[in-house]
Parts: sequence; C-alpha cells; structure tokens
Amino acid sequence: MNDYTKGWIRSSKWDAFWQHSGIWLTFLLLILNPSQLQEMFYAVAVFLFWIAHRFSSFYLAWGTRAYKPLRRDQQKRFIILPLLIVLSVLAVLYIPGSFSAFTVSERILGLLLLDFAWGVHHFAAQHYGILRLYHHRWNPESAASANKQDRIFCWGVGGVLVIIAELLHGTSFLQEKHILPNLITDWGLEGVPMLLRLGTCLVVGSTIFMVRNAWLQDSGLPRILYLLGIGMMAVVAFQLDPFQFLLLWTLQHWLAAIGLAAHMGGNDVKPGEKQKSVSLKKSSEKTFWKPWLVLISLCVFSVIMTPFFEIEAVSAGGRYSEQVWPALMEWLQHSEWYTFLVGISLASGFLHYWMDRAVFRFSDAQTRKSAQQLLFSS
Repeated sequence: MNDYTKGWIRSSKWDAFWQHSGIWLTFLLLILNPSQLQEMFYAVAVFLFWIAHRFSSFYLAWGTRAYKPLRRDQQKRFIILPLLIVLSVLAVLYIPGSFSAFTVSERILGLLLLDFAWGVHHFAAQHYGILRLYHHRWNPESAASANKQDRIFCWGVGGVLVIIAELLHGTSFLQEKHILPNLITDWGLEGVPMLLRLGTCLVVGSTIFMVRNAWLQDSGLPRILYLLGIGMMAVVAFQLDPFQFLLLWTLQHWLAAIGLAAHMGGNDVKPGEKQKSVSLKKSSEKTFWKPWLVLISLCVFSVIMTPFFEIEAVSAGGRYSEQVWPALMEWLQHSEWYTFLVGISLASGFLHYWMDRAVFRFSDAQTRKSAQQLLFSS
C-alpha cells in the first residue's frame, strides 16, 4: 500500500509541505526571530502565493477538462453570478456622489468590512473541507460521525477565538478602522494577559479533545496532523506577535489552496488518455511534472499581477510592491484607473470566495463527480 492509499491527498511529502504547512510554519517562525527576516519572508510569500491562491479555484473551474461539463450545465453559478459580483462591486464604487450619502473611501471601507466577514468564514470553510476530505480518504464509512465536531472546531477555534485574540491584541481589522474600541486601552493591561492565557488554554483543550476523538474514530494520521496545525496556529494568535500570526494564518491558507489546485490540475487528463499505450518511464515523468507546471504557472502569474491587485491595501505603507516597484505603485495610486483597480481587486477576493464554494460544492452530485476525477486520480 503506497502513500496515496493511506489517506493522503497526494503523498505524505506533498501534503506535509502544502496542506500541513501550519505545523512547520509555526516552528519556522520561532527560528526566524528577527522581525526583519520575517518581513522579508512574508514579502516573498505575498508575491509568489497571494494572487496564485486567489485564482487557484478559477484555474480549476476554467483550466481543467474535468470541470468543463459543470461549467456548461451550471452557467448561473460559474458565469452569471461571478459577473454580477464584479459589476456590483464596480457599481458601488462608481455610483455618482449625488445618489449616495457615502464617499468613495467610505464605500471602499464597507466593501473591506464585507471582505473581512466573508474571509473569516472562508478560512474556516477551507479547514473544514480539508478535514472532511482527509476523514473520507482514510475511513469513508465513518466520515459523517465527526461532521458536527469539525464544524464547531473550524468555526469556533479557527474563527471566533482567532477574532477574539486579535481584539485582545488590539490589531483587529475592526479596531484598526475604529469600528470597535481598542480593548487594551479600555480594559487596561492587567486583564488582557489573563484573557490571552485563558484563550490559549481553551484552544489547547479543544485541540486535544478533537485529536482524541479523531484517534478513537480512526480518522487517520493526516486528519490528526491537520487538527494539530489548526490548534497550533490558534495558539500563535493568542501568544505571539500579531504580525507573526498574520504571516502564519494567511500563508498556511495560501499554501493549502495552491497545493490542492496543483495536485488536482496535475491529475487533469484528456478523455481516454489513461488508456493510451505509453512507457512506464514517460508516464511517471508526466505524472511528476504536471502538478509542478500548474504550480509554476500560478506563481508566475502571481508575481506579475500582485502590484495591480495590491492596490486594495489602501493604508499607507501597506503594499510590498511599493518597495519593489515604487514608480509603478506611485503611478497607479494617482492614475485615473485607481478606483477601477481597487474595485477589481476587491471583486477578485469575493470571486475567490464564491468560486471556491462552487468548485468544492460536494453537496452537488455533478460538482462532486468533477472534483473527484481530479482529487482521486493518480
């Protein structure tokens, strides 16, 4: 029995790097102590993986043969509604001031709030989906038994507790935009450390409970490792510097999405291609290189497009592209295309949330069939 049949999505090595990055990234943060090294590491990750992950679900939907029948039969989900999302965002930004009581900056803030709320749900949904996938791969007969526990853990620990940790550190998006007060200022410094320790204990206890249940339910090592990864990242939210948590939380999310997309894209073949007579050597080489070609393509696209999409980071100094291409970013900031680029960037985030749901909507039989062709092909 090889690695693939033991419950890993692709293999133990592939999954360890991409899907279980929350574990090794946590240890890497402890090694990269100087903040300057962490900043450089994150800047490189932003260029390579941010936009790559944002368009990973687009690639699966529009770049693979397996999803072609689904695109044809579900045009509302894959064409009409995505177009409406883009047009709605642009309409919010371009509506004449005489018809709106809000300035363009206030409208952008409103869209960022929507992005924040949808993004928190999206992160939790990704964790939940990967946990269910691992459980199904290892022990499909009992996959339904842990469904409710996974939901509570992903949205509770991976959502609610993470937001609470950010509020306690005074670094929540809601506080930075002065929508919620700074709890550190309001409560004083005395009570916050105790709450941070309490939150840490709650995360550790919840993680131990989930790992114990996973062991008893025979969910498999891959799922146990992913549960540990979520728990470790949530502990970082309470115990380490907020920037360290941002680096860890976002990069794990990006790597998991890209690793899954590269694996699935690498399994995409023409109808009947598997039946062709080819040498084992050529077949093995093709199997090895296909996911890497998908990965490299997504990363190159990410490097090229990051300056244009990073314009959505409307706070001063919040764009890494300013350090690499200062002239370009200065021109974009003051160009007549600025509002349009902010709208497209924000819309691409909403589209990513929507397309991820469309591509991995396993409750739909046709979607499940398309995804399974790529997930479980070897």
